[in-house]
Amino acid sequence: MVFRKLQHSLRVVLSAIFLIAWLAPALLQAAETPDEDTLDLFTAWREETASATRSPKPLSQTAENVSVVTAREIKALNAHTLADVLDLVPGLQLSHNGGPGIVAYPMIQGASFEHVLLLLDGIPLTNVGSNFSDVSTIPARIIERVEIVKGPASTAWGSALGGVINVITKSPERERAVSGTATASIGDRSTSDSSLELSGSSNRLGYYLSAGFLGSDGLVPFTSINSSTYHGRLTWDLPNQGQLYTQFNGTFSRQGDLYVPSYDLTQQDDKRLLNVLVGLRQPLTERLELAISGYHTFLRQESAYYNISDGVVWWGQSPDLPKAFATESSLGGTASLTWRGEQQLLVLGADYRHLEITSNSVDTYTYSPYSRQANRWGLFLNDTITLGSVSITPGVRLDHPQTAPHQFSASLGATWQVTDNTLLRAYLARGYGMPVLTPQYDPRPTKILSAQIGAENTSIPYLWLKASLFRNMTWGADTEQQLAQGTELEVKTKPVFHTALGAGWTYADTHRTSDGATVHGDKPTQTLKLSLSYDDSIFRGMLTGRHIFWNNAPDDHGKNGLIWDLHLGATLFQHENTALELFFSGRNLFNSRYYSRDVFPNVGRWFEGGLRVKF
Repeated sequence: MVFRKLQHSLRVVLSAIFLIAWLAPALLQAAETPDEDTLDLFTAWREETASATRSPKPLSQTAENVSVVTAREIKALNAHTLADVLDLVPGLQLSHNGGPGIVAYPMIQGASFEHVLLLLDGIPLTNVGSNFSDVSTIPARIIERVEIVKGPASTAWGSALGGVINVITKSPERERAVSGTATASIGDRSTSDSSLELSGSSNRLGYYLSAGFLGSDGLVPFTSINSSTYHGRLTWDLPNQGQLYTQFNGTFSRQGDLYVPSYDLTQQDDKRLLNVLVGLRQPLTERLELAISGYHTFLRQESAYYNISDGVVWWGQSPDLPKAFATESSLGGTASLTWRGEQQLLVLGADYRHLEITSNSVDTYTYSPYSRQANRWGLFLNDTITLGSVSITPGVRLDHPQTAPHQFSASLGATWQVTDNTLLRAYLARGYGMPVLTPQYDPRPTKILSAQIGAENTSIPYLWLKASLFRNMTWGADTEQQLAQGTELEVKTKPVFHTALGAGWTYADTHRTSDGATVHGDKPTQTLKLSLSYDDSIFRGMLTGRHIFWNNAPDDHGKNGLIWDLHLGATLFQHENTALELFFSGRNLFNSRYYSRDVFPNVGRWFEGGLRVKF
């Protein structure tokens, strides 16, 4: 009891110290004029994105609704995994099964998680046995940027009906032979996250290496985790700005993933996720570039089930009751040619992927082993034609899924930079999403026809506004025709006295076209994201809020609370390339209840603190 009181007092003192440190610089500078050197939000229009059409181009020429999260924004969140990063992106909804590292899956614009494609440097990581994109497996420390395409992206990526989350990892440090970062944090329930990063280059060779451990006794009962992650990237510069590169990524974890008191049931998973990438980028002429890459991915998950009350095994600890397991393996590659003319960006390419899945399909009632394979290929062509202030972006793709008929996807988009302060977008696309690669499901894909329009404006001083309207019609073998339509609004302020505000609101109404009935289950209707941030390069702080109206069936007993998180940081020492930073986070400050199903209760209020050393 004494220890708990001491621990609570220490938290209060640390919180007060960080809060004072955060507010003091702003109060001292209150009488100063705004900092004119802060980054103009309008420059984001010129920032490049590659996820929409498979080749980098400015966002001002991108007709799709795309959001980009940078490494600096990720650092401000004191994020553990990609899930923490996506929680604050407008238009996305994440359902969490527990704390950091525990399963989390995204939904976009009324599209269920089964239709959101997760990529790591272009490598598909969405499970083909469940169409599940677990965004908790990618550590935040390795991320350079995240590009999110909201809406169908089938003309570029194939089976991407709901959207794409493409994680671009860090590149080797180009200016130094050796640099690095060591990070360690500790929080409630023995939650800890430690990592080491090394990066540098020598002549033509560049490297980035990272290793880390994430552990917890379980911020939600029976959701403990012990996870080790490894990541490495090597590059070799070729003449004429070409490059060879190879990459490795591995996650090894044991975690609890289910807590069902009403059934006296809990679940424990052992996971191994590995992927390897080898690639080449080589300019062939001044305007033509060749890109070739190949990858291999492997996933194995073993699950065991226990009684919560007494630990008695339901399934998973004897020859008669073996662990449920699923193994997925894929071998794939991509080849593309990119032509960059004065007023045109043309991308022609092909994808190939060999898939294998094996499972004993064990649950408490059946034991039905199966194994399945598929060879899938696709041909794609995307163009961006710029005529003055207007850019037109047609795209087509033909896919052979093998387990379903050929799929043809097409899109047509346009952007118009009306003035220096106003940009308009329009996008029309037809796409598809493949069902899971298991025998018991209908092999026919789900189709989508999507129309989107949007605008960005910076006419009001210090303010950036973005608005989008979408209308998504989906139909398929296993679902009735559904219509999801809604709007997305986003507001950001330019930093004044190093302080900025941000807000995002999304509304999506999904109903059956046959009778107009509302569709429940992973179809959130309203999402609100809020942020207040301060950053003067020495002190930083961010207060964030998020609310989701889950719109699940009443039997799911969902809760629609508002979650507030506070993230603080301070640079205690800095000299040239060396720095010592201290950071602190208080998550779910008001202990709100916030989940789509009571089977997966959210994490309550918890605190953590840590330090980061750069060298």
